[in-house]
Amino acid sequence: MTGSSLILLGVTILLAGGAIGVTAMLSRENRGGFVYAQLVLMAGIYVGFAIIALDAADFVSRAALSPLLIESLIAIAFVGGGLGVLASDRQWLLGVMILVHGGLDLAHLLMGTPYSPAAYEFLCIIYDGIVGVAAIWLLSDKPSEA
Repeated sequence: MTGSSLILLGVTILLAGGAIGVTAMLSRENRGGFVYAQLVLMAGIYVGFAIIALDAADFVSRAALSPLLIESLIAIAFVGGGLGVLASDRQWLLGVMILVHGGLDLAHLLMGTPYSPAAYEFLCIIYDGIVGVAAIWLLSDKPSEA
C-alpha cells in the first residue's frame, strides 16, 4: 500500500468511527433515522457516479444509460426497503442492509466498474462493514425495563 492509500484507509476508519459515535450518542428513537440517512446516502453515491459518467453526445444510447438505470433501481430498493425497516420494530435490519450494500461494493470492485473512482469500492467495503455491524448492535439493544 502506498502512503496515500494508508491515509485514505485511515480516514475511512475515522469516518466510520465518527458515524458510530454519532449513532451511539443519539436517543434510541433517533438512531434508526440516522442509520437510514447513511444508507440513502450510500445508495445515492453510485447514482451520482453513473450520472457524472454520462457523455452528453452519447446520452440517448441505451448502453450509456444502463449504469444509471441499474444504480437507480438499486438505490430505489435500498430507499424503499430501508423506509419499511425504519417503520418496523426491527430497525437493526438497517445495519444488515448496510452490510448488503458492502456486498454490492464488492461486486462493483470485482466487476471493475468504470464509472466509480479507483479504490472507492474497497474503502466503502471497509466503511460498510464497520458501520453495518455497529448499526446492528446499536439498533438491536432493548430499552431497559425500569
